[in-house]
Amino acid sequence: MSELVPIFQSSYLYEIELAKSKLASREIPSYIKNEYVNNIAVFPISQNYFLLVSEHDFEEAEKILAETHEDSTGPGQPS
Repeated sequence: MSELVPIFQSSYLYEIELAKSKLASREIPSYIKNEYVNNIAVFPISQNYFLLVSEHDFEEAEKILAETHEDSTGPGQPS
Protein backbone atom coordinates (compact mmCIF):
# COMPACT_ATOMS: atom_id res chain seq x y z
CA MET A 1 0.00 0.00 0.00
CA SER A 2 1.32 3.45 -0.83
CA GLU A 3 1.80 6.18 1.73
CA LEU A 4 -0.68 9.00 2.25
CA VAL A 5 0.71 12.41 1.32
CA PRO A 6 -0.76 15.89 1.84
CA ILE A 7 -2.10 17.54 -1.29
CA PHE A 8 -4.03 20.49 0.12
CA GLN A 9 -3.96 22.46 3.37
CA SER A 10 -6.37 25.05 4.75
CA SER A 11 -7.49 26.61 8.00
CA TYR A 12 -11.08 26.15 6.81
CA LEU A 13 -12.64 22.70 6.87
CA TYR A 14 -15.16 23.60 4.17
CA GLU A 15 -12.33 24.23 1.66
CA ILE A 16 -10.90 20.80 2.41
CA GLU A 17 -14.34 19.20 2.04
CA LEU A 18 -14.85 20.90 -1.36
CA ALA A 19 -11.51 19.60 -2.60
CA LYS A 20 -12.32 16.14 -1.22
CA SER A 21 -15.64 16.07 -3.09
CA LYS A 22 -13.95 17.14 -6.35
CA LEU A 23 -11.53 14.24 -6.01
CA ALA A 24 -14.32 11.83 -5.07
CA SER A 25 -16.23 12.80 -8.22
CA ARG A 26 -13.22 11.51 -10.18
CA GLU A 27 -13.02 8.38 -7.99
CA ILE A 28 -9.87 9.40 -6.14
CA PRO A 29 -10.13 8.54 -2.44
CA SER A 30 -8.86 11.12 0.02
CA TYR A 31 -8.77 11.57 3.75
CA ILE A 32 -8.95 14.61 6.01
CA LYS A 33 -6.34 14.93 8.74
CA ASN A 34 -7.42 16.86 11.86
CA GLU A 35 -11.08 16.76 10.80
CA TYR A 36 -12.40 16.26 14.32
CA VAL A 37 -9.96 18.30 16.39
CA ASN A 38 -12.43 21.10 17.13
CA ASN A 39 -15.13 18.56 17.99
CA ILE A 40 -13.19 17.32 21.00
CA ALA A 41 -11.52 20.55 22.10
CA VAL A 42 -13.29 22.52 24.82
CA PHE A 43 -12.35 25.79 23.15
CA PRO A 44 -12.14 26.05 19.36
CA ILE A 45 -8.56 26.30 18.24
CA SER A 46 -6.98 27.54 15.06
CA GLN A 47 -6.13 24.32 13.30
CA ASN A 48 -4.84 23.54 9.86
CA TYR A 49 -6.64 20.76 8.06
CA PHE A 50 -4.88 18.57 5.52
CA LEU A 51 -6.30 16.61 2.61
CA LEU A 52 -4.34 13.41 2.07
CA VAL A 53 -4.20 11.15 -0.99
CA SER A 54 -2.14 8.08 -1.76
CA GLU A 55 1.21 8.62 -3.46
CA HIS A 56 -0.19 6.62 -6.37
CA ASP A 57 -3.01 9.15 -6.96
CA PHE A 58 -1.04 12.31 -6.14
CA GLU A 59 -0.27 13.53 -9.68
CA GLU A 60 -3.81 13.00 -10.98
CA ALA A 61 -5.31 14.61 -7.87
CA GLU A 62 -2.98 17.59 -8.24
CA LYS A 63 -4.15 18.10 -11.84
CA ILE A 64 -7.82 17.92 -10.80
CA LEU A 65 -7.38 20.46 -8.02
CA ALA A 66 -5.38 22.75 -10.34
CA GLU A 67 -8.16 22.56 -12.97
CA THR A 68 -10.83 23.50 -10.48
CA HIS A 69 -8.70 26.35 -9.12
CA GLU A 70 -8.28 27.74 -12.65
CA ASP A 71 -12.03 27.44 -13.25
CA SER A 72 -12.81 29.42 -10.10
CA THR A 73 -10.39 32.25 -10.87
CA GLY A 74 -11.30 32.45 -14.55
CA PRO A 75 -9.00 33.16 -17.46
CA GLY A 76 -6.56 35.95 -16.93
CA GLN A 77 -7.49 36.37 -13.28
CA PRO A 78 -4.77 36.37 -10.62
CA SER A 79 -4.63 33.28 -8.44
